[in-house]
Amino acid sequence: MAQTDKKIVRRINAGSQEAFTELYQKYSDLLFAYLLRRLDNDRDVAIDIWQETWLVAVEKISDFKSDCTVFTWLCAIANNKISDYFRLKEKHRKFDTVMKPTIDIDYDEVDVVNEDVQETVIKVLADLSDEHRYLLMARYFENKSVDEISLQIGKSYKATESLLTRSRNAFRKKFKQNQ
Repeated sequence: MAQTDKKIVRRINAGSQEAFTELYQKYSDLLFAYLLRRLDNDRDVAIDIWQETWLVAVEKISDFKSDCTVFTWLCAIANNKISDYFRLKEKHRKFDTVMKPTIDIDYDEVDVVNEDVQETVIKVLADLSDEHRYLLMARYFENKSVDEISLQIGKSYKATESLLTRSRNAFRKKFKQNQ
């Protein structure tokens, strides 16, 4: 790593905001260009991931080791964020293609679920945490019993019931927000 980067990182860890500004100015455009290239020039996604990368850098700069350059470290953070983005994008794609059955999870006011409700359900499920989504999918799409789910997640029956209740409540809350 260049001596100037080492000094900048030391100053940042000592609390210098000017040093972080210096680091930001040095690598900001280069990082954005790297992201644009990796994301096939999708500026909107690149901007989001660029911002997320800098947020992580701010939080984790004290953990930075001088094993690599600061730019390499920033690119590693960016690559993790890119992976997260594509993983989430793939989940949304799967929900859009696979989850089109007529469903009605605890929605008492609807007898026949129309396409708008189905789309909202898919969107809400995609926005839930992995745990909530898994529990609801296992219970209501795969028709697994609470016993089966509790064995799969390694929790007691009672704990699994509680988790399912929280998952349903999270679903209801987000569902109502999306109507």
